[in-house]
Amino acid sequence: MSKGSARMKSLRSAFTGMPPGRASWHRSGRLLLLAGIAACASYGPASAQNALVTPQLIGRPDAPVSISISPRFAYSHQTNMAARRDVLVEAFEGWVRRNPDVKIQVVVQQGDDAVGRTKLVQDATAGRAPDAVMIEQIAYPVFYSLAQSFDPYLTQKEIADFFPGVLQGMKDPKSGEVKFLQFTSYTSGLWYRRDLVSAAPTTLEELRTEAKRLKDEKQFRYGLFALGGTEILQNHLLPHVTAAGGEIFNNGQPVFGEPKNKEALVKVLSYWKDVVKSGTAPAQITSASGTGDVTSRVAADEMPFILGGSFFSSGIIGTGKAENWAFAPMPQFAGAPRVQYQGGWSWAMFTKDKAKQALVADLLMEVYVGRDGMARWGKAGGYTPTRLSVMEEHTAFVNDRLANSFAQAVASATALPNNRYVASVDAALTNAFQQVVIGSATPEKAVDEAWATVQGQMR
Repeated sequence: MSKGSARMKSLRSAFTGMPPGRASWHRSGRLLLLAGIAACASYGPASAQNALVTPQLIGRPDAPVSISISPRFAYSHQTNMAARRDVLVEAFEGWVRRNPDVKIQVVVQQGDDAVGRTKLVQDATAGRAPDAVMIEQIAYPVFYSLAQSFDPYLTQKEIADFFPGVLQGMKDPKSGEVKFLQFTSYTSGLWYRRDLVSAAPTTLEELRTEAKRLKDEKQFRYGLFALGGTEILQNHLLPHVTAAGGEIFNNGQPVFGEPKNKEALVKVLSYWKDVVKSGTAPAQITSASGTGDVTSRVAADEMPFILGGSFFSSGIIGTGKAENWAFAPMPQFAGAPRVQYQGGWSWAMFTKDKAKQALVADLLMEVYVGRDGMARWGKAGGYTPTRLSVMEEHTAFVNDRLANSFAQAVASATALPNNRYVASVDAALTNAFQQVVIGSATPEKAVDEAWATVQGQMR
């Protein structure tokens, strides 16, 4: 058995309830449906690709059927990244050639995410939202009731091919319908210098010891680094508090101030207080909030360990030093179970027109979410796929060491919490984390203040 096959066998074993055999794709039903909806018009071939793919319009301007999509800029064919742009232009161009009576209006998302979500809620409620819109996994709850179901346009094999934790979030918790098509995924874990340690530490205690040892022996600037200025909830607190037996949310409600949960949270914050006080991690992590803050230090060989996201990969690869780095699941306190969370970007569908729904679903599967589309996009963009078949059957991922590490972690991960209080809790606990790290508050006081803040906002 090859190493790639062994990795894929291990990946499949991480699933529960996965049907035996490889996931297969049957799109004939969807294509027949589209044939009935979009009869071929007698257009001659375009003289050039540019005639079909322009920044705001894909397809022929005089096509009688119009659908609209709203991607993020970096996920659109307008992106400045050539590899992504080339893949998307080719895919879009191929789709409109096969559907010559359909044109695609493109409205790229830019600006503040929170403002954009608020506008989208208003537009979707009023029935004027684009037919399909990209939405991040953490924003699902806002749109479950507004998004339309993809179920009529997916086979059961297609649905079952998504990683379980991904599928969990894609489904409306009330109706069980697939409301989102998640096509990228990320998780948080431990980046480590594989040229210096034979295996990744599996406990936080071991990580603290090894980070301190390597810092002293190899004269690193830091033993451990992390982004401490943003996304503290998903990168550090959620997995560790949960594994320690606590909860931050229960049934969509914040509960981190309750005695048992506070105890677990204080334990996690105390750990960070200790690693900073010992000099193993710098207090300056509180001002580190972007991938560039990590990759610049990787390029300078400043530390042997990083706690953070799989989304650091493209930046680390860009330093030319990725061969020295590996990724492992999130370490936990000794004796605690393994806990992973995952998030990512998805497509939601808002049009209620059944004919347009069929076209939109087929377009998204062709370009972003289908097996081949996801493989092309994931390879070009450096994203972890969300489907088992892509990891099993495309050599770009089967033979990619880092991609397989990410998939192993995502395969058994739970969807990040997505409720109406996530933003306020994240802000309050990020402040608590930072106050502890810089020594302005004890862990107990920081948790109490965060709990009081969130309770005040809930009233």
